[in-house]
Amino acid sequence: MSKFSVLIVEDEPMIAHDLEAALNNLDYSVCGIAYNPTMALDKLAQRQADLVILDVHLGSGLADGISIGQVIHDKYHLPFIYLTSFTDRATLDRAKQTYPMAYLVKPFEEDELFRTLEIALHTYSRLNPSTSSDLQRFNAQLSDPLSTKEMEVLADLLACMTNRQIAEKHFLSVNTIGTHVKNIFGKCGVNGRMELMKRVGESEK
Repeated sequence: MSKFSVLIVEDEPMIAHDLEAALNNLDYSVCGIAYNPTMALDKLAQRQADLVILDVHLGSGLADGISIGQVIHDKYHLPFIYLTSFTDRATLDRAKQTYPMAYLVKPFEEDELFRTLEIALHTYSRLNPSTSSDLQRFNAQLSDPLSTKEMEVLADLLACMTNRQIAEKHFLSVNTIGTHVKNIFGKCGVNGRMELMKRVGESEK
């Protein structure tokens, strides 16, 4: 999948589908919706998500969104955002210990969601930087090296830019960028953006 792939973890179906519609409008794709912790862990195990949006309250079970956030931080190393109506100090203090990229309060507006995602992904990319020489070394290790344009797009992917943003930067169509992204994924043997970032990072060690 060439767009940012988002997993939604939300126990209220109406809110989950409103969020899905908003993400589709913002050039993101939704790889799944989990309505409880068990579903969330199953979806995470499939390793399709590049980013997770987590509700804090997930029904009456012992596990809540913050527990899932801890698993994401410890095991999957994905960027994630809390989306919740809880603003009390105790919940916020628990949430901070899991290192989320943002804490968004319900109800949300689409433009607020957009700003939150932009800042979260930019912050995540800055925490995982790759230099031009890193990318050149990475490319030299590939059996089918990336073209010059694919290398440019790779750098933009690692900066957590969306397909639309990359297209505007290079004065190309979104479809053309999508083709480049798919080619990059194929040559690098990955299925998503965060997997790509991890692969490049591992090549630097």
